[in-house]
Amino acid sequence: MPAEPRIRRTWCNSCFSETEHDVVHGEETVAAQADGSRSPAETTVLRCRGCRSFVLRRETPPPHIGTEGGDESDRVTETTYQPPRLWRRPPEWLAKLDVHGENTLELKALLAEVYSATNDQQFRLLAMGVRAALDNVMTYIVGDLGSFERKLDAMVAQGHLSKDRKEMLSTVIEAGSAAAHRGFKPPRDLLEHMVTAMEDVIGGHYITGPMLQQLRQHIPPRPSRRPSM
Repeated sequence: MPAEPRIRRTWCNSCFSETEHDVVHGEETVAAQADGSRSPAETTVLRCRGCRSFVLRRETPPPHIGTEGGDESDRVTETTYQPPRLWRRPPEWLAKLDVHGENTLELKALLAEVYSATNDQQFRLLAMGVRAALDNVMTYIVGDLGSFERKLDAMVAQGHLSKDRKEMLSTVIEAGSAAAHRGFKPPRDLLEHMVTAMEDVIGGHYITGPMLQQLRQHIPPRPSRRPSM
């Protein structure tokens, strides 16, 4: 009888959860390191048992394994996936941006790139993308006023942001600027909050705000009070 396929439990981008994967192929390969050296690596092709999608998994030991000195127990094998594993799903309202005019078509395309960077290999790109998306929507709302600070002030003055939310967005934008200009690599938990703040602004302006305005028109008015006798 044929041997049972090996199974690995790992993240699936399509199922957006950790699922069982069959190892359909595996072999020893060679991986190029950043310093130009080459190291042995184990490459496997995995197939999700749920959605049947494929992913390439590579385990690469650190380049100094096999050299003299150092504690082998402290050396951690690096595991990478192609395509990279995504940890943030685009919001459902993203598909509805089309109905809001030409600017939202550009914004929707930008957001598609932002969410494609929600993986463990593109932290800096994600931070810069969040900053660019916020700049896009604020420029559309209050006009091109130059600096981010002026746009944030105008957002508060026109009632689009509270002062507390302005301070929060200022921090998000500064993190994106540091990633673009100062080599800052935000940790994943900070990036999660940055994406959430971006979604609150964009979803609130284009989706939640108009829906609540429409809802207001259908709420029956309060009955008038009868004068007491």
